[in-house]
Amino acid sequence: MNDLLAQLDDLPDEILMYIFKKLYNDEVLYFLMDVNQRLNRILHDRVFTRRLCLLKYCRIDNSTIPLPDSILDRFCSKILPKIGHQIETLYLERTSIERVLHATNYINLNKLGLCDIHYTEAMSLFTELHVTVANMEDCLYILDGRFDQLRILYVTFYGIFLGFFNIEHKEKLLPNLRIFSLYCKQQTHDFDESIVPLLRRMLNLEELDLNIQVKCYEKFIDGDTLKKDIIIYMPQLYKFTFNICSIINHRNQTIFPLNEDIQKTFKYFSNNEIITCIDHFQEEGCSQCHIYSFPYKLKVYNNITNNFLGRLFTSVTEVSLYDERPFEHEFFLRIAQSFPYMKELTINNRKAQNNKKLIKLNNDNQILSIIEYPYLTRLNLIKTHDDYVELFLFDTKISLPNNLHLCVDYQSLKRVTYDFTRYITRNHSSKLAALYFSPLDQIDEHIKNYFPHIYMFFC
Repeated sequence: MNDLLAQLDDLPDEILMYIFKKLYNDEVLYFLMDVNQRLNRILHDRVFTRRLCLLKYCRIDNSTIPLPDSILDRFCSKILPKIGHQIETLYLERTSIERVLHATNYINLNKLGLCDIHYTEAMSLFTELHVTVANMEDCLYILDGRFDQLRILYVTFYGIFLGFFNIEHKEKLLPNLRIFSLYCKQQTHDFDESIVPLLRRMLNLEELDLNIQVKCYEKFIDGDTLKKDIIIYMPQLYKFTFNICSIINHRNQTIFPLNEDIQKTFKYFSNNEIITCIDHFQEEGCSQCHIYSFPYKLKVYNNITNNFLGRLFTSVTEVSLYDERPFEHEFFLRIAQSFPYMKELTINNRKAQNNKKLIKLNNDNQILSIIEYPYLTRLNLIKTHDDYVELFLFDTKISLPNNLHLCVDYQSLKRVTYDFTRYITRNHSSKLAALYFSPLDQIDEHIKNYFPHIYMFFC
C-alpha cells in the first residue's frame, strides 16, 4: 500500500484527478482522505464532494445494502465533518440516516435521497427544513400535513400563482411550527389571498421573517396591516422581522400617505427599529413604500433611490440603484459607506447628472471625498445615462478594485471614450478584467486596442 501511494504521489495533479474521477466518490474519500496534504487538497475539489452516495446497490434484486460499520464510522467521525459544507446531493440507506445527518451541518445540501425507508418514518426525521421551490404551490405541498413534526421552515420561492388555491390541505393548521421564514423573489399580487391565509395557519409561531414585494390596489402595507392581518393571529409570536415593498399604480390611486404617517403605524412595534421610505415615480406611473426591520438581514438590497438616508448594512453584498432623478457624488459616497462589503452594483438611471461640471471643478480642487468600493467584483451600467459610465471609468474620486467585471451598453461606452480614442493617464480601464455587452453584429477593432488585455463577452 505504501509503495502504491508513493507511486501515486509521483503523478501530476491532472493525472490523479483523471484517475480518481473513474472511481466512486465514497471510495476515493474513504481510502485517500488524510493520507497527506496534497491528496487532501485534491479530494476537496467539488467533483468529489458535491455528490456522495453512502450505500451499496445489490444488482441481483436491485436493493440497497448498508455500508459496513467500520466504513460508516470513519465517514461520520473523520470525513463528513470536513466536507459537509460542500455536499449538495446525498444518498443514504435506512439504517444510516440518523448517524450521517447528525455527523455535521450540510448547509449546501439541496437533494437528499432516502433509500429503503417508509414514508412515515422519513417524515418523522425532519423538524427543520431549508428549501427553495418554484412557487407558492410547492410551498403548500410541504405544509399539507406530511411534515407534521416540522418546527422550523425556511422557504424561498420565485412566484405566487393562482393555481395553488386547488391545494387540498390549504386550510390545515400548523400547530407545531415555531419558526418560519418566507422569501419571495418576484412581485406578488396576492398578499391577502395567499400569504395572509398561510400565516394564519401557524397558531403557535414564535419567530417570523417575511421578505416580499407586493402589488397593492388601495393602500400600502404598513404596521396597521401587519398587526390586524397577521400578528393578532399569532399569540406566541415574540420575534417578527420583515422586508416588504408594496407598490401602487397611479391609475388606482392619486393620494398617498406621507412617510411620517407610515412611520406612526409602527409605534407599537417595540422589538425592532422600523425603517420606512416612500418613493413616487411619475414617469413609471407608480409609487412604492419600503418598510423593513433593522438591522437588515438579507444579502440583497434592490431599487435604492435618492431618498435612501444611509445606515450600515454589513450583510448586503448585492445592491441595485433606481431613480427618475439623477444620482450625484454625495449619493454614491453614501452608498459606499452604507454597504462596505458590496460585491455587485447595478445602476438604473437614465437622467444626466446635474452637478457634473461642479464635480469636475471640485475634483480639480481636491475638495470631494474619495468614494471607495474595495470589494466590488461586478458593475452593471447597461441601463444608465452616459454620465455614470463616464463617472466609473474616468472619475479620479472613484476608487475601484482590480479584476472588475463591467456590463455596459456598447454605444454608451463608445461615446464616453470618444470612439475609443480617449487616452488619459487617470482612468480605470486597467482595473477591468472583462466587458459584457448586449449582442452586436460586429465589435469595432478600436475597442480591442483600447482594452487590449480584457476579455469581452455578449450577455
